[in-house]
Amino acid sequence: MKNLDSQYFGIDNYPISEINASMDIKNSVKVTSIKPRLNLARQGKDGTYPLVIQIIRNRRKRLLYTPFRLYKKEFHLKKEIACNQGHIRKRMVYIRKANEYLVYICKELENIREMLEAKKDLFTVDDIIQIFGIQNNMSCLFTFADYFIHKLKDEHRYGTAANYQNAMNAFLNFIKDPAYSFDQLSFSVIEEYATYLKKQKCQPNTVSFYIRHLRAVYNKAIKEGIVRNNTAPFKNINLKELKTLKRAITKEEISRILQLETTGTYRALGLAKDVFIFSLSTCGMSFVDIAYLTKDNLQGDYLCYSRKKTGQHLQIKIEPLVEKLLEKYADPDSLYLLPLLRKNDTYEGYRYIQRCLNKHIREIGKILGFVFPLTFYVARHSWATLARNEGIPTAIISEGMGHTSEKTTLIYLSQINQQIINHANQLVMRCWS
Repeated sequence: MKNLDSQYFGIDNYPISEINASMDIKNSVKVTSIKPRLNLARQGKDGTYPLVIQIIRNRRKRLLYTPFRLYKKEFHLKKEIACNQGHIRKRMVYIRKANEYLVYICKELENIREMLEAKKDLFTVDDIIQIFGIQNNMSCLFTFADYFIHKLKDEHRYGTAANYQNAMNAFLNFIKDPAYSFDQLSFSVIEEYATYLKKQKCQPNTVSFYIRHLRAVYNKAIKEGIVRNNTAPFKNINLKELKTLKRAITKEEISRILQLETTGTYRALGLAKDVFIFSLSTCGMSFVDIAYLTKDNLQGDYLCYSRKKTGQHLQIKIEPLVEKLLEKYADPDSLYLLPLLRKNDTYEGYRYIQRCLNKHIREIGKILGFVFPLTFYVARHSWATLARNEGIPTAIISEGMGHTSEKTTLIYLSQINQQIINHANQLVMRCWS
């Protein structure tokens, strides 16, 4: 077992004589107690105490130290959580992080306890500590990344979590060491990693994607105080990206998609076709936003929603073609407007239907003889291109699509009248429908 990082997982060992009488030991020596506590025996000069996890089993007590220190008034003993006692924002954020950490670490310890109990073998508090130490040495890059990824999932940021997981899997395939520490990361290692990815025939954008996410994990560890000797391994790494080929289709090609009969042989492709047309008819609404549209997003003659990617609130006037599609898929027993998440609205369910429809929309492109892959993003890009060809200003196009990347554009966009955006969408639809 690797040595535990003393800043994060220091351990104290106490005989039963020192256990507070209020601890839940019951009469059975086989009961395992896992509780957050303050170690009041170690008061700091600033009056704070270490926040620890107290583990008791078979009349032995061990303490696992967390990265956090609290004032006595900041820990609620009965609720076993940190609590804010002031209005200082920095301290409020610190308390929130402490509680997030407690949830994570206690869940990990409970999982280890359940795993050991399931084996029906005798085990001690030291066995729990040992397994936890192997799995949770935060100086290990992959352990910290796992902790970070779990936090993203807890925040329901599943797509972002999946991106980080893919990046970590790629680096693990290269480094071949699950216990690899942050201290081992250097400029030469990153250079070798970039070379390795290129030999694996990864495209420049893929190489950049993996290294940027690895760098983000490293920077997060610096911010959390885990990396104390920052050697700046990414400082001189040149991450060149190629501009992604943006493929827009013509009015004639859109008409061919509209005219494709999705019955009989092509019946399975019907939903993919309708989602594509739905996107074209709603200012290029993205697939994920379409999937999560609910009846609450229907407000009079408008679809009102917030973009999953940016959080920007958008209002799209419901045109006749959109209304027709909503009527076609109306289901009084479902919360969702379209049948994408009706059977399974978990992230895994979303990813499954996304893969299925991506496959179907590509198949439609092949049937129609398109020389490029047809994707749902093509609908989004086509709306923007057709709008530009109709003479619609870029600022209005950006607002209609929910873009928020340019500050100067955002300042101007806030003054654009909603009717102008609706008119722009109507112009685009008129040129192909």
